[in-house]
Amino acid sequence: MINRGSTTCSATGFAGVDIKDADNTSNPIERGHAQPRITTLKPGDAAVFDLAYDIDNTGDSLASPTNILVTPPNETHTVTLKWPAGAGDIKGAYTDVEVYPTHTTN
Repeated sequence: MINRGSTTCSATGFAGVDIKDADNTSNPIERGHAQPRITTLKPGDAAVFDLAYDIDNTGDSLASPTNILVTPPNETHTVTLKWPAGAGDIKGAYTDVEVYPTHTTN
């Protein structure tokens, strides 16, 4: 999320995240155990969030994500992004993935 305005703004909270699989089903991702903090964004600054999961290098992963659906904090519109190449297969199930609060890249 980038502040494209001309004034400083702030965001706080968790992004809503669903992971879509090759069979077109989506699974909501649970929040991690971290407290959100206010993220202050100057014009041009970006807010990001982290996903935490173990990588399965065996080739036997039960989870094969194709897309990630993201709803920024305090918003209702969702953006669909391709699962990043090189992000690895998820070890276990989508219930083993956690999303963490927004923060700046600085």
